[in-house]
Amino acid sequence: MSDEMTQFERMRAGLLYSNPDAEIFEMQAKAAILNREINATEGQGGDPTSCREMLRNALGAFGESFFNPPVRWEYGKHIFIGDTCLINSNVTFMDGADIRIGDYTLVAPNVMFITAGHPVIPEERMVVDPDTGALLKGYAINKPITVGRYCWIGAGAMIMAGVTIGDGTTIGAGSVVTKSIPSRVLAAGNPARVIRELPPPE
Repeated sequence: MSDEMTQFERMRAGLLYSNPDAEIFEMQAKAAILNREINATEGQGGDPTSCREMLRNALGAFGESFFNPPVRWEYGKHIFIGDTCLINSNVTFMDGADIRIGDYTLVAPNVMFITAGHPVIPEERMVVDPDTGALLKGYAINKPITVGRYCWIGAGAMIMAGVTIGDGTTIGAGSVVTKSIPSRVLAAGNPARVIRELPPPE
């Protein structure tokens, strides 16, 4: 069954897939057009209603939230953003797998959400023609990212494939989050670790 799947279908199923792939490139190219059009606007500093409609057309979901361009994505349709969120400038979404951001979450500038990864062993990562050295195939795998409600992702943080961040958690600036983080904690570092628990709501 899996052998009959396209490379895009394999990617979306969380399976190892081959890239470059013509279908994937075409979808990324179409998404890039919408991405450029939205980044060329003044975001919600200009016309909030028009910007939200553009974002809802480009993304999987975009609630009553705030967007500050420029922002970069691969597909757009795999990004789901709730209500009362802030997506600040220069955020990158590598959204081969779903990226979900809960209500009331703040995403600071230069944050990266990276659902894509590659095999660690080089021979499993790419196949090279032994005579010419030309790349024949490259392999990747994508895993979803979920960020809960009332979170704050600090500037320059990197959220890696397969990570879930619990509700009410703060991720320190510049952190690299390689494993899931529980709710209501402050986590920071490379790799990110829990620094302390946050007090419960009054």
